[in-house]
Amino acid sequence: MIDTDMKTHDQALTTRQVELEKLYSKNQLLKRLREEFISEPSVDFLKTFEELGIPGQFGLDLLVQMALHKQADLPTIVGLLYHHFSDAQLTADMILKAVDADLVDWSPRLKMLTTVFGVAPHVQLDLDRYQYPLPMVTQPQAVRNNRTSGYLIHNSSVILKDNHHDEDVCLDHLNVVNQVPLSINTECAQMLHNKWKNLDKRKTDETQEKFIQRKRAFLKYDRVAHDVMDLLTEHGNVFYLTHKYCKRGRTYSQGYHVNYQGNPWNKAVIEFADKEVVDG
Repeated sequence: MIDTDMKTHDQALTTRQVELEKLYSKNQLLKRLREEFISEPSVDFLKTFEELGIPGQFGLDLLVQMALHKQADLPTIVGLLYHHFSDAQLTADMILKAVDADLVDWSPRLKMLTTVFGVAPHVQLDLDRYQYPLPMVTQPQAVRNNRTSGYLIHNSSVILKDNHHDEDVCLDHLNVVNQVPLSINTECAQMLHNKWKNLDKRKTDETQEKFIQRKRAFLKYDRVAHDVMDLLTEHGNVFYLTHKYCKRGRTYSQGYHVNYQGNPWNKAVIEFADKEVVDG
C-alpha cells in the first residue's frame, strides 16, 4: 500500500510539473503580450496598424515594449525596435505615427513615451509568476547533451546566453547538482525581510521616476518570490534547481525568484530537503 501511495504521489507531481512547464511556455513574456494585444476584443490593432501604414509586427512590439516599461525615453524605445528596420530615423517616424494615433502617449515636459494600453491584472499576475522557469517539483531528467535542460518538456542550452556550443562540457557535474533536493525554510521566509541595496534614497544622477521604478520593481519581485515559495510548499516543499554553465565554465543555478546564489535573503530561505546533523 505504501509503494502504491508513493507511486500515485510521484505521478501527481510529474503531472503538475508538466502543467507548470506548459504555463511557463505560455507565459514567455513577449510572446504572451503579443497574443494579448492580437486577441484584444475592443481594438483590432493589426487593422489599425495597417490603416496607419505601420507594419503589424512593429506595432505589436511597440505596444509590448510600452506595456513592459510603462514609461521610457525615445532613444530607449528606438533601440529596442531598431531591428525591425535597421534605420533609427524610420523607427522614430513609425513611433511618431503611433503617438499621433494615440496608441502611445508622449510627454513634451518629461520627454518620455508613456503606455496607453496595458494588460489585464490577471494576465500580469500570470506573467509575473510564470515568465521565468520555476524550480522543479520532481527530479530533473538527466542532462545528456548540451541542448537538454533537465526539465520534462522544456529544453534549452546548458550554456548561458548566446554562447551555445556542442563541445565537451562536464554534464555529469550538472546532473549531480540538479539532483539535490531543496526546500524552503518557511520560518526564515516569514520572519526575515528581503532587501535590495540603495532603495532608501536616489542614486547619483538618478531621476525621481527611475527611483520610483526601482522601488516598484523590488516590491513586485518580493511579492512574486513569496508567491512562488508558497506554490513550492503547497507541493510538498521539496524542489530542485537546474543549473547551467557560463562561457567561462562557472555553474549557475537557474532560479529567479528562488535561488541559493541570490542575495543574502535568497540564500537564507533555501535549505537541503534531506537534512543531516553535522558533527563538529
